[in-house]
Amino acid sequence: MRKPKPLKLCCLAILLACMGSVQAQDEERYEDDTTGTGSTFQKGTQLLKLKKSYTLGDGISLRSANGYFHINPTLQTLFGMNTANDNLSALNSSFSINRARITLAANLFDRKYNLIARLNLPSNNQSTTTGNRSFNTVLQEAYFEYRPNLKHTFNIGLRADYIDSRETRFQGEDLSFINRSAISSSFDAIFDYGIRYKGNYRIGGKQLLRPYLSITSGDSRSALQKNFGGFKYGVRLDYLPFDRFSEGGEFFMDDLARESKPKLVIGVVFNYNDGASSAMGTNGGRYIYGDVSQKQLLPTYTKWGVDYLFKYNGFYSLGSYVTTSAKTPSDVAGEFRLNGTFNAYSSTQTPSQTNDLILSRLNLGSGFNVQGGYVFASDVSVGLRFTRLNANAVSAAFADYNRFYTLAINKYIARHNLKIQGEFGFDEFRDQLKTSTSKGNYYAQVMATIQL
Repeated sequence: MRKPKPLKLCCLAILLACMGSVQAQDEERYEDDTTGTGSTFQKGTQLLKLKKSYTLGDGISLRSANGYFHINPTLQTLFGMNTANDNLSALNSSFSINRARITLAANLFDRKYNLIARLNLPSNNQSTTTGNRSFNTVLQEAYFEYRPNLKHTFNIGLRADYIDSRETRFQGEDLSFINRSAISSSFDAIFDYGIRYKGNYRIGGKQLLRPYLSITSGDSRSALQKNFGGFKYGVRLDYLPFDRFSEGGEFFMDDLARESKPKLVIGVVFNYNDGASSAMGTNGGRYIYGDVSQKQLLPTYTKWGVDYLFKYNGFYSLGSYVTTSAKTPSDVAGEFRLNGTFNAYSSTQTPSQTNDLILSRLNLGSGFNVQGGYVFASDVSVGLRFTRLNANAVSAAFADYNRFYTLAINKYIARHNLKIQGEFGFDEFRDQLKTSTSKGNYYAQVMATIQL
């Protein structure tokens, strides 16, 4: 057989193959596609596959007989206005890039081996540390995954964790509100480096049980440089009484699939950080303590919660409850500054004051979030959300706003791949911070999303 010319191979390689629509299905969102045509070369090896058609969200893929390499860029642009005045005067406005991401996914040997990486280019979650405790926030996910069969999945690396609230199971591009609730921003570390297991078991009829286990650094992305303190151990158990959701609906908010039968998932989650060095595990290395001999000491941090997601015929409801607690070491005598030097506490500082100081740097308390929405036949959805935070008496100041009221209106042009979102909300101050002219923050914002 005549060998193909190099120029021909290069031209064909430029014609990238596209996979099926990338859904927000956790690590299962990268599905294989069979609606394509192939070009074969020597010995029948399939070097290139062309998808018959393209729709938004497909991304681009390079394929071989053993798998594919997929690229999916997304962009979310945001305009917002807000004011703290009850008469809605003195409005502030801003334009921003809420998310600009590139997801890279490789799938090999019948989906048994996967490599996934994600970059968030705006990098708008900056570390408050300096020097050797800072970290790069552009890299969001980078992990390797192995699936020996349909029941078991193992992965290792940096990724959105299983052991936070259910909202974190949705990608930011697939929310029906512009951002996750205050529950997530107050208690969820989201990204962390570690090793994880996910199971998928049928326990009779259409019922499913999904256990999740993880051992992570507890330091989020700063763990790529160093693990401060001990490990974070977590478990989640999800129960689906009516079988799996349609079209990956367990992993996006609005019921765009319009479930023909009720679908429900109920979950419980618990995690224990054996050595917390930041407020909730997002910025490891921020606070490090020591005894009189400057041996490093850290508090333990515990979180547990319950949550659910229900969908039926265009309607969805989501709810979660979270509570946290901590325990401090008894022999803390000082703390390490960011430059590494040790700052011994005053000899007049009591153990109770030291305990309160350590706890005041952790997000301690509880909160709940409940929200729901409906998608009309016109692909317009309306959603409402209420969130409440309750901070402990000694806690980091994460709940200056402790009641949140939100209305969202979305227009889906191509599902979550192309949509316009509008949101109106009021974040209410805790009673001690209210004044005669200001009860909280009033805001309105509009965001456009496109996933190529």
